[in-house]
Amino acid sequence: MSAFDVRSGVVPISDIVGRLVRNPNYTGPRVELNGWHYTKSTSNHTKPGFQEALNRSVASEGVRNPILVWSLPEGIFLTFGGSRVKAAMAAGFEDIPAIINDYTGDFAACPHVTADNLADIFTDVPRTFEFGEYGFDYHYNLERARRHDHDPAGLAWTGTDAPFIQQEFPWLSEQSTD
Repeated sequence: MSAFDVRSGVVPISDIVGRLVRNPNYTGPRVELNGWHYTKSTSNHTKPGFQEALNRSVASEGVRNPILVWSLPEGIFLTFGGSRVKAAMAAGFEDIPAIINDYTGDFAACPHVTADNLADIFTDVPRTFEFGEYGFDYHYNLERARRHDHDPAGLAWTGTDAPFIQQEFPWLSEQSTD
């Protein structure tokens, strides 16, 4: 399995069957692509202040930036955006915007994603993204900021003085969040 298209569309939240784990050392169930694994949970362990603020933002503004999924024969798997999925569910949304690494053809009617149209898809365009051998990938690097520079676009929706940032992401106080 290697043919895929990168598409922009919406996916039913109920169709997301789990989180894709691309770590070869993980021992959960496998998908056909690369022998990657998955977990049936889509949730991640977010900070409570961050999640509460995101819930309010999504309820009032909608989902600003697409989640990232892989559409595989085994189902639709989330790789990035679990907090947005949680917030969309809390707001009662049935569908969520997504960038889809489509290995099934199920999203063939959706627009292609290219480096040239990312600004049309994201409200907060990620600084780093990649069109790689197995699909499109991006991450705002908020948790990884302890080891790497984070992307301020990941917190652009909060404004500059969100109280949870200092409490739940103290390592960002040394870096700019705007």
